[in-house]
Amino acid sequence: MKNRSRTLSGQLSFFSDPDADRNGFSSESKYSGLSFGMGKEVLSFSEVCRILSISAATGRNWIRLGKLKPVDASAKRPVFARSEIDRLVAAVEADGKVLKSRRNKKKVSGASLYENYITNGHNISVINEILGQDRVYIDDDVMKIIIANFALQFICRLHGKDGAERAGKTGNLIHDYLRNDLDVFGFGPLIDDLLHGVEDGTGLVDECGEILEKELEYVPEEDSLGFAYISLKSMSQRKLSGAYYTPLSVVKELVGLAAETGGLADRRILDPCCGTGNFLLYLASQSVGPECLYGQDSDELAVRIARVNFALRFNITDMDFLKGHITCGDTLKTLPLSEYDLILGNPPWGYDFTGEELAELAGVYRTASHKTAESFDLFVERCLSLLSEGGLLAFVLPEAILNVRSHRTIRSILLEKTEFRFVSFLGEVFSKVQCPSVILGISNTKGKADGTDSGGIKVCAGGQTFTVSPDRKFTPDTFNFHVNDEKQSCLDEISRNAEMAYLKGNARFALGIVTGNNQAFISDRPLDGYEPVLRGSDIFKFRIDESHAYMRFVPENFQQVAPAGMYRAPEKLLYRFICDTLVFAYDDRQTLSLNSCNILIPEIPGLSVKYVLAVLNSSVAAFFCQQNFNSVKVLRSHLEAIPVPVVPGKVQQEITAIVDRIMEPAAMVSELYEELDDRIMKLYGLSAKNCGIIRESLRGKNRFLPPEP
Repeated sequence: MKNRSRTLSGQLSFFSDPDADRNGFSSESKYSGLSFGMGKEVLSFSEVCRILSISAATGRNWIRLGKLKPVDASAKRPVFARSEIDRLVAAVEADGKVLKSRRNKKKVSGASLYENYITNGHNISVINEILGQDRVYIDDDVMKIIIANFALQFICRLHGKDGAERAGKTGNLIHDYLRNDLDVFGFGPLIDDLLHGVEDGTGLVDECGEILEKELEYVPEEDSLGFAYISLKSMSQRKLSGAYYTPLSVVKELVGLAAETGGLADRRILDPCCGTGNFLLYLASQSVGPECLYGQDSDELAVRIARVNFALRFNITDMDFLKGHITCGDTLKTLPLSEYDLILGNPPWGYDFTGEELAELAGVYRTASHKTAESFDLFVERCLSLLSEGGLLAFVLPEAILNVRSHRTIRSILLEKTEFRFVSFLGEVFSKVQCPSVILGISNTKGKADGTDSGGIKVCAGGQTFTVSPDRKFTPDTFNFHVNDEKQSCLDEISRNAEMAYLKGNARFALGIVTGNNQAFISDRPLDGYEPVLRGSDIFKFRIDESHAYMRFVPENFQQVAPAGMYRAPEKLLYRFICDTLVFAYDDRQTLSLNSCNILIPEIPGLSVKYVLAVLNSSVAAFFCQQNFNSVKVLRSHLEAIPVPVVPGKVQQEITAIVDRIMEPAAMVSELYEELDDRIMKLYGLSAKNCGIIRESLRGKNRFLPPEP
């Protein structure tokens, strides 16, 4: 009997949570060969946060509370015993009652059906049934057995009468394969590759039982094997490897946009983070030949699955060819070829580089020159250097690349070296990942004769498609592609028609209180020594609603707190942090606020607080932030960018008088707000056309005005 067992090779990698502004989540590939070993005895702080699905702030609070214990509490960079973290994870899985305080809403572990990855209902149901089997623990070896069995089913259905008959009788083909009793038509080396590292295959087959009787349908353009792989991985493994694969709908849209831009035929095409090969499979369905397709990933098992997918789709059993086109490696360092006509895919998001890795990468990439570096920025920079003349790069990326400050370097590189071809705003398309995404298409035709004569940039946003003029100017500060030329003209007028001041350098900002345990510190009734504390939901434009939350202000008990003087300021502005518009209220009662309600104290010379309040609550300011930043978070950087008209004291007094009337409990707020809004628009010197554009853009949206009597 032929021995098909192999020794286990390959390691998983760990990723840390990126900061809030970066909104980073990883995707197809997910560690690019820069790995931390699963077998290490100690873990870094960022690795522990990732495993436990907690933020860095929560992790630090748990250390303070004794819930997490570093090996050396005095160390500047704490490390943690792997055995202790494993114990905590096991405790969470056992009763769900340990370490509840401010835990992220994501599960620590447990498999989860990744059903938006494919469309075939039968295959989704089969994997869901397997996930419901409590009797079988699906570790890496069992997962390899299951996936290899599905691959054998596909092989036998696509080739040979005998195989088809066997598959019709039972889905358990790997039982015969491991006993050398199954003809696999030359695909044996690929199956052996899948089973690499499995030491007791026959024993595992017996353990799996009826799971191996289940059958998947072969759908040529769908990555059914990859769907099984990513769904059968535990949630914790998925986070550690960043394995959030691209849904088929997104793959189709990206490939379609690329085809419209430059075609697909006879082009060398690379997916530098191919995962299990879903982009390559779909390209094959678009009549792209195997000789043109290349893929690479650092996940060894994913690469082996991709080779099987590739082999089945093109009926290729030549392992040398397959290994030459689908490779396992670190894309930031090496690739099969040095030049490609089309590079597409979904690069890793949120990889936590070590200091040593950053030092090495900083000598090669401009985007690695900071203390922190974002992996998708590095992949974009790397892949730009691999494009042939006139070549196209099309990536799925977090929307943050367009406007978040930490990605300014890659935006500068794009402006220097590329032409924008298309942008599609996807929203939140990745299962269980709250991160808006975009498809960005760029070419290396900058400065070439055909580079500027493209007819403009195609933009898909909010169900609408429009073209941005090729003459439109962008800066590294933000790429506001979701704004059409007409709205951009309006934004330009807002900033240029009057003398303007800015909050940047002329204001104090502070976050609301983060208690670390609201249940323990906040009461719904006024207890002895307690005082009102405001949430974001208590804030309306100009006025504060009555608070129904109370707390004792003891700063040393809280996880995060601003200096007391910020809460006790004689006058300040409070605003909703999570909101798709600007909502500011005036406070002169030194009221406390939680972290959903942040603080702004304007200090622009010559401008009163209530006048600034009126400007920030105006339709103009709302439009400015909506169009420039397209965010549900109101960030300090957004507010600092708003131009505030500088006007004489008399005009400010007139504006303030209307503000005071709005703040009266019996005020007819809507009428007064319209009067005030018209006054603010005139201060900006806006044309009637642009006033109409602003009003139409905000029509039907919640203005968060105070309730009227």
